Amino acid sequence: MTRMLWVGSTAAMLALLGMLALRAWRELLGKELKAPAPDLPLPEKLSPADWPCPCIFAVSLAILWLGAFIAHLALTRSAAGFFAHYWDRFTTAGDAERYRFIAENGYVPAGENVINIVFYPLYPALMGLLGAALGGRTALAGLIVSQVCYGFSAVVFARLAKKECACPGAALMAYWFYPFGFFAQGVYTEGLFLLLTVSALYLMGERKWLGAGCVGLLCALTRVQGVLLLLPGVYMAWRAMREDKKWQPGALALLGPLLGFGIYLLLNKAVCGSFFAFKGYEASAPWYQTAQWLGDTLAQQFTMAVAYPGVAPWIYWPQMALYFIAAALLMAGFRRELDNAYILYGTAYLGMCYTAGWLISGGRYMLGCLPLYLSVGRLKHPAVRAFILVAELAFFFLYNYWFMQGQAIM
Repeated sequence: MTRMLWVGSTAAMLALLGMLALRAWRELLGKELKAPAPDLPLPEKLSPADWPCPCIFAVSLAILWLGAFIAHLALTRSAAGFFAHYWDRFTTAGDAERYRFIAENGYVPAGENVINIVFYPLYPALMGLLGAALGGRTALAGLIVSQVCYGFSAVVFARLAKKECACPGAALMAYWFYPFGFFAQGVYTEGLFLLLTVSALYLMGERKWLGAGCVGLLCALTRVQGVLLLLPGVYMAWRAMREDKKWQPGALALLGPLLGFGIYLLLNKAVCGSFFAFKGYEASAPWYQTAQWLGDTLAQQFTMAVAYPGVAPWIYWPQMALYFIAAALLMAGFRRELDNAYILYGTAYLGMCYTAGWLISGGRYMLGCLPLYLSVGRLKHPAVRAFILVAELAFFFLYNYWFMQGQAIM
């Protein structure tokens, strides 16, 4: 089975890379790409992507809170104690306490908390600033930053989906119902990362290179995957220059993600004395993160699932399934002529997430793979879109239940 997973995951990645190369060659030759088939989206007044921005914002947060509340009811058979339960799970689980420490104390060069250098600085900095304004309530500040950013990310994503998808409402619902989307409301970087990523992609599509570069810089200061925004930015700028036959003013700003990563390296040097200090701490307890080929990661996931069946339904099985589901959706997006820049970003994002050894947070990481939701909005058959959305929603409530129960979902 491990060999099959290795071969299957490697073949899927090679297929995606081959498709990307083929599409890039077609664009280089100047061949026109066929437009997506004219699907019939939901009526405008019923499509969530066409709702007013405040409605999209409010519904986004309502879905997150509803998932947690229903999970609490299922666990306790009572609404009593919900807020205390919610607070405990979303401000203390996983790495939440580490973000809180950085927000309150900054990075430290020695002691047990020196390992916090592996966490990128923008989110805890925002937590610290807002927490100070709230009288030292740093954890509350973390929740507010995450949830406000997530709400606005859905608003921007709706605009992107309306521009890129035949059925933007399905794309937005796929975004809302992602099974591990509940992490976007807690003291994690997900809400902020989503807002910055979708904003950068939207600005690139509008050829607002300076804005996209600045947002990309901030994204690279939020999570390591932020540096991948360099790829769609350079691709879109290259294509724009070919189409217009002239240099694009401000295109150099698209190097912003590299600058953001460089700032993070300088932070490592200033605090720990080495530009790459974070790599040593990532490879040690409690993360044991080392880079390896994604085929090895998938094979390792199966081995761990067999060795630790108690946590396999929450960590290993979903991570294995997510890889192949994501690859399939990216291939479907390619078939439905989704912009090559998005396929490039999605493929690179998938690859970066699954080259991490001892992967235990794959479900949370893949929340930020935005081209997957655009691919759902490009699917031709309404029944297929509906099946995906119903499956997502079912697993959304299931994983909310397990998370609120205290299971090892990270």
